[in-house]
Amino acid sequence: MRNNMGRGRSLDEWRFWNGERSRADLLNSYRRPLYPTMSNNYGDPTIVPDGISGLGRMTTNKNYETTTVLIALYSFDWSKSQAKDPELCPSKNVGCMYRTLMPTFPVKPTSSDAESKWVASWTAFVDDEHKGVKHALTDSSGVMFYKGGTLYNVEDPSSGVVTFESKPAPGLYQVTIQVAAGPNSPSVPVDFIVNIVDSIYEVGQIAYALNDRATFPFNMYIPSISFAAPVTAYGSDGSSVQFVGSKQLPDGEQWKLLNDFTYPKTARAFAGFVIEVKILGEDMQGVEFQALLQTPDHVNSKVGFSIGPAPNSARFSTVKDTNPSEMMMHWTPCASELGATIVCLDAVDYHIQRGSDPSLNKVDNPASSNMRCLSFDVLKDPKPEFEAGIPESLSLFMGREGRVDLRASDGNCLDAVTIGLAPGSELPPGAVLDAQTAYGESCTGVMRTMRWTPGAKMGGFTGTTCFTARDTGGSATCGAPVPQMSTHCVQLQVHRCKYALQRDQQLQEISALFGVDWMRLWSLNMGIAHPDYVVYNHQVVSVGHLYRVAPNERLDRIAQRLGMPMEQMLDLNFDLNATDDTLTTGQELCVVPNSCQGQKDTFYSSMVYKDDKFYAAAKTDS
Repeated sequence: MRNNMGRGRSLDEWRFWNGERSRADLLNSYRRPLYPTMSNNYGDPTIVPDGISGLGRMTTNKNYETTTVLIALYSFDWSKSQAKDPELCPSKNVGCMYRTLMPTFPVKPTSSDAESKWVASWTAFVDDEHKGVKHALTDSSGVMFYKGGTLYNVEDPSSGVVTFESKPAPGLYQVTIQVAAGPNSPSVPVDFIVNIVDSIYEVGQIAYALNDRATFPFNMYIPSISFAAPVTAYGSDGSSVQFVGSKQLPDGEQWKLLNDFTYPKTARAFAGFVIEVKILGEDMQGVEFQALLQTPDHVNSKVGFSIGPAPNSARFSTVKDTNPSEMMMHWTPCASELGATIVCLDAVDYHIQRGSDPSLNKVDNPASSNMRCLSFDVLKDPKPEFEAGIPESLSLFMGREGRVDLRASDGNCLDAVTIGLAPGSELPPGAVLDAQTAYGESCTGVMRTMRWTPGAKMGGFTGTTCFTARDTGGSATCGAPVPQMSTHCVQLQVHRCKYALQRDQQLQEISALFGVDWMRLWSLNMGIAHPDYVVYNHQVVSVGHLYRVAPNERLDRIAQRLGMPMEQMLDLNFDLNATDDTLTTGQELCVVPNSCQGQKDTFYSSMVYKDDKFYAAAKTDS
């Protein structure tokens, strides 16, 4: 590795430090020679693994505790190297192992010990002419990083927010914190630089004014950065937000500023659904006092953005070359990106001072805003759920409308829910399913109502109808969408022999509907004082007797005995089948006996009563 240092000199070492260091720390470390005996910390280039002993460069997780040097790259300046033994290194042009060469810049051995002959290979080059060590400065002023020391503090270890407790002088400050994956995980040091500029907050401009005219000759303000997105609050206290998507926003509702929801607060998102964020930057250059309603300079001043690490699939639009400026972020996280993702950005200004000739134009040093971060909590897309309280069974009367309000929602505001019939399920005859409408305060709440008025021949109906609440399954960006769904079933049962009257209906009309003369119908409803009275709407009347099937009874014999046509028996009992007259003991039927057509004499007519046991035996025999 060669690096021109002037006067034909070559760079012999690179040293990288772990942790924060003051200027004195660095200079002292430069002067510390690196010996092969320290190879446990950063490797010994003279020892090459031979495949048997396994000796060679070694590193451990304790390196940072034993030396300030994290990595050292040694001199490979072949132009000045010499072979210790020509037989081991016959030709430098072909190449030799490093351990076969003499030190590039040998020094006088302090003893006959072989190791002392190698001191120069691990020591920065010093000669009589150039005394001391050459080192690179961190900025044009020649001032190296300030050691942060006790100036800063991490208030909440879970958030990682570093706070400077007092107002330090302007300059570069190196901060070192320990980062661990969890409370029981080993920690590692992480370093970064904080640049504190000389500024003061001016309330009138709502901006930080730059005071250092030497560094910023005509750049007057630090730019600001803010975020906006289509979000809605969630949580009991509304302290968090989740993305709802620009298309899902209610009419007239605007994108909300996210300035109060930046890191360490989180914004909830879901895998497979797009996240939209508008990044806004503004510089108050050219504004003397905001109360005058002046607009910032947008001719000679522009605002751009710098973006920290972001997901590979995130897309950022081209920045509008204006002041204020705007940039859009679109990101559709997939299932492989579940968990926390943090994206940090800052706004950077650009100012030009135009001269009488373009060649006289001057560009000032840029200033950047405070870095602001958005923390996205990406969750697995939840399936939609039916709302609690929807009945699982419903009893109905012939002639009276029954309804089931089906309400469902999805915890993901970017999703959409559709309620429909479950595959293989059907509505009962004559039932309808209303069109879907929005429901409640939920961003995805929807409702559909099933309505059914059982007809005069539906008495005894029993059936189950199932419904599904289905979502979209997300974007095709992450592969073929896989919709999720929940199912809710309702058992429907229609009372036998009960009918709910319609408005202005009289008994004469009902008797014709069920094939019963009005006198028998009136006798079944003793609460109706006069057969010509107009009864109230939806009043329930009896249109027959409930008959409980005895052992060994057959449908045709029951109809014959009661004087009922089989057609009438089937009309009053929806669940009966004309081709299968099998009945079960205790089964209920709706019947309307006809004393003129029925059998006056029965099996029991010629019997003389003896006791209860006699009749019980007679029933079994029959």
